[in-house]
Amino acid sequence: MKVFVILALTISAVWGAKKCNKGAADGKSLTEETCEAAMTTCTSPMFVEYTGMSSQTYGCGSCGEFKDLTCKECTSEDDGAACNTAVTAPTDAHKFECFAHTYDSETKKFKAAEKATTCNALKDTAVKCNSPGASAEAAYVQANGGCGPCASGTIDAKTCVECDKTGCNNSATTFAFVLMPLLAAIFNLL
Repeated sequence: MKVFVILALTISAVWGAKKCNKGAADGKSLTEETCEAAMTTCTSPMFVEYTGMSSQTYGCGSCGEFKDLTCKECTSEDDGAACNTAVTAPTDAHKFECFAHTYDSETKKFKAAEKATTCNALKDTAVKCNSPGASAEAAYVQANGGCGPCASGTIDAKTCVECDKTGCNNSATTFAFVLMPLLAAIFNLL
């Protein structure tokens, strides 16, 4: 009797096991492997607005908290083929540039990187860059390295400003965003 139970469990484990492609996020050298019996889903990278293809690897398992943010899940309909085939960025995606900013503890100001970050967006997505605003403190973290809009609530809190041209959030532009309200206030006093 024990032999039949063990045999039945072994057969169900083999039949119930899913196959997933495993490999690096670039999808160049995927290998199909059988997952553990408990695994029912496969993972793969995905195109993320403003940042491009995610660094999620291909494999067995679930995305957890990153599902539909930087990771895609699928479940194979039949156990004979992996559902997580190689994915690439949409062919009509466009690129633009924005600058990442870091806080300089000596000058007590945010400074734009010397080299712009390449941002990736879907065809109909408008160009938008963000940078630290007048109220941003040292611990402020820029959304998507400067690519795309400010995080929710940060414009009202004056910790983030946006602009809508490629490369518009460089240090000179960021300085202008901070300087313009100050000049307007001084002008109104005179």
